[in-house]
Amino acid sequence: MTSLYDKLYAVLAATRIASSMGAVVECWSVDRIEKTYGVFDKLIPYHHYDVDWDHPAGCTEDGIERQKLMCTAIIKKQDRITAEDLVATWLEALDPGKMKFMTEKFDRDLLMAARSGLIPARELGKLSPHFHINTTARSFHAIPLINAGDIDGVLEDLYEIGGVYQHPNSLAFPWGKVYNAAMVAALEPDATADGVINAGLSHANKEIREHIEKVLGIAGKYGDPMDMRREVNTLYNNRSGSYPMSWIDENVAKSLAIFMKCTGDVRKAIITGVNFGRDTDCTAASAAGLVAALAGPDTIPAEWVDQVEEGTRNNPYTNSRLTIRETADGMFSALRNKAARQQRKADHLASLIRTPGSGPNS
Repeated sequence: MTSLYDKLYAVLAATRIASSMGAVVECWSVDRIEKTYGVFDKLIPYHHYDVDWDHPAGCTEDGIERQKLMCTAIIKKQDRITAEDLVATWLEALDPGKMKFMTEKFDRDLLMAARSGLIPARELGKLSPHFHINTTARSFHAIPLINAGDIDGVLEDLYEIGGVYQHPNSLAFPWGKVYNAAMVAALEPDATADGVINAGLSHANKEIREHIEKVLGIAGKYGDPMDMRREVNTLYNNRSGSYPMSWIDENVAKSLAIFMKCTGDVRKAIITGVNFGRDTDCTAASAAGLVAALAGPDTIPAEWVDQVEEGTRNNPYTNSRLTIRETADGMFSALRNKAARQQRKADHLASLIRTPGSGPNS
């Protein structure tokens, strides 16, 4: 049986590897990836954000920068965080001059709004013009990790922390419920693939359930998960506007499809997501995070972990230089502290109930 600590570590490692590898071919078509690399499975340097700097091999990108900030806030507090806790971490950790090398413009705009002090932290997301973006799946892994075993907690924190990034009417919330519920289910010691998918679907409305079931139906037609890519992508190829490849419905549905086909094999999930075309880093991170939460770290190549750690050491612009192991240790310590706090509350309530004269028949 895989321990909760190992699952937590695996999620952090898998999402960072997937983000780094997927960033190389982000927004490419399946045809372009195949023509250039065949099957792409390497951690190599890449260029992003129209700046005069190349990301070194193993370096992560904006999605993991958001994940790191949530981890930093949780590790500092040693417990679940509020919107105010997260934004306080932004103000301590972020340098606008460095952010341009690692983040999107909307991240920098949110920081400037937070620095003004005029907008409450949990309302910053009202400034976002992107009602469809996939932040609450691809970047939110720290939130189900600190809420392992606590489905009510993860759904509360989805709305609390999600409000920092997304408008209240955003698709990020109904779709984020599905992904984060599935993540919490996958962290259970006796989790199964079917149970994880059903846990996610139990929080889906009718429209979301039908969308996911359609994509899972396509995936079920193929033996090799790589073979489903083109048919699944036909559902999304005609989208336009801002971030047309980064819709959360596409991210969550693809993630669950890859999870269904790659259960138990994190390496396979990463490669499938990276080679899926379109928003490859986000797809790979969300899919690999789910598989890692279920399966643990055994199928994650050690050389990939080493290269991502080297990429962090060689990155002068990241908001956190903690290693994956150091981050996992801090997160697990916070989870244990949260459990101890909850136990003290439960013990106190039990003592009140046992107080003479407190019951209806006393």
